[in-house]
Amino acid sequence: MRRVLQFMFFFSFLLCISCGSNSNTVVEKTFHVWGNNEICKHNIEKACKLNGVTDASWNTDSKLLKFKIDTAILNTDAVLKSVASAGYDNELFFGNDYAYSNLPEACQYERRDN
Repeated sequence: MRRVLQFMFFFSFLLCISCGSNSNTVVEKTFHVWGNNEICKHNIEKACKLNGVTDASWNTDSKLLKFKIDTAILNTDAVLKSVASAGYDNELFFGNDYAYSNLPEACQYERRDN
């Protein structure tokens, strides 16, 4: 009986370890997002504050948004749609026109072609 319990404990331990190794669903993504300055940076990064997103950072020079996303919680489209709803065009979605028109003048970048 003792051998059976030891075997069950060992098997359970291995099962827990193997399940844990596949749970890493956080990936880093990079996308081009149109914008001009530090105000845009603040707005774009704020739009990325969603459950499942960490370490969002937009570079004002390269116009690249980098973020880490837990794909078990959220998908990339949801993040980029949130950025677009704040008025900022990106690789996949056009910024919301109403939100764009309400951006400070310094943030009104040259829109990309539809």
